[in-house]
Amino acid sequence: MNNTTKAKVELAKKMLKGKIDIDEVAIMTGLPEEQLKAIADEVVPKNTDAEILKNLDTVDLNIGPILFDDLPAGEEDMEE
Repeated sequence: MNNTTKAKVELAKKMLKGKIDIDEVAIMTGLPEEQLKAIADEVVPKNTDAEILKNLDTVDLNIGPILFDDLPAGEEDMEE
């Protein structure tokens, strides 16, 4: 792989990390979509921590009950 192709691949990696669509990256870099899909599989994580934890609650996490403070800041003194 020559330096120009290496530079295009590095540019494509940065663009895909920035969530730019594969079609646009293909147009801008001139790389084939099949190669870009392989790069995207390597660079872009499939399951982020936020996606994994999205549908869990305290029972699933086994951390016990959690107390929530529903009062806006400053109203603690008003209840007494």
